[in-house]
Amino acid sequence: MEVYYLRAGTGDTLQQLGDPEVTATVTPDLNNFHYTAPKPGVYAIVVTVYDAANNSARARKIFNYDNEPAYTETDAPAYFKEALNETHPFITKLDNKRKLTLTWPGRFQFNKPKLEWYKRVEPWEIDQRSIDDIYGTTFGLRSISAIDKNEESSNYSCVYIIDPKTGGLGLEVPPDNSSLPQGYIVGNCSVADDTATLNLKSDLRDGNTVVVWVTASDLRGSNTVKRKVTLDESRANVSGHQFLKNREDHFS
Repeated sequence: MEVYYLRAGTGDTLQQLGDPEVTATVTPDLNNFHYTAPKPGVYAIVVTVYDAANNSARARKIFNYDNEPAYTETDAPAYFKEALNETHPFITKLDNKRKLTLTWPGRFQFNKPKLEWYKRVEPWEIDQRSIDDIYGTTFGLRSISAIDKNEESSNYSCVYIIDPKTGGLGLEVPPDNSSLPQGYIVGNCSVADDTATLNLKSDLRDGNTVVVWVTASDLRGSNTVKRKVTLDESRANVSGHQFLKNREDHFS
């Protein structure tokens, strides 16, 4: 058994260059081999078998190892646009009581993929005693489509609950409708870029609280941001102020 860390060659391919990272002898009765990749990258495992007459045959399998998340979460605020800014936990007026917009610009910074990991791998010369890495109909040459960049990219998901009680239910995980008390509504959001649109199933009423969970995820895990806002039409929004001097030492 040999494990190689593949490196860029002279062309636009990855090649099996230099000495193996590790070499091991495996007996037929054991029939397995354990290896932990020390760093992200593209590796090749080469298995060579021998018989009593010292005849040999070999096979190679290519694999990618990447333990780095595709995004970094920051402290950028996530807030409802209708609440004027991220510090307001309530809304006093809605022009459309069936629509809310949650935005989180800069909250998740997506990392650019290392494109060299998606390069083709230089194949072995084909002979009857060697089997190189095979993907689909491509023999001896890992195709670019074998490692799909779309599978590696991060994505968002978003769900919400409408809570008829002021203050919000405070659930950590949104359940389905069947397990909620009467009057609670669960729905999915429409996500585009750093914005989620909540097209509510019914008009939001005074005192209703909307709890939203936005989750950024990739193949390695996920992070969730939870926000809630209450429609409170009894409050007054103060959007600005001005002090006017009406006496020598008094302001109003």
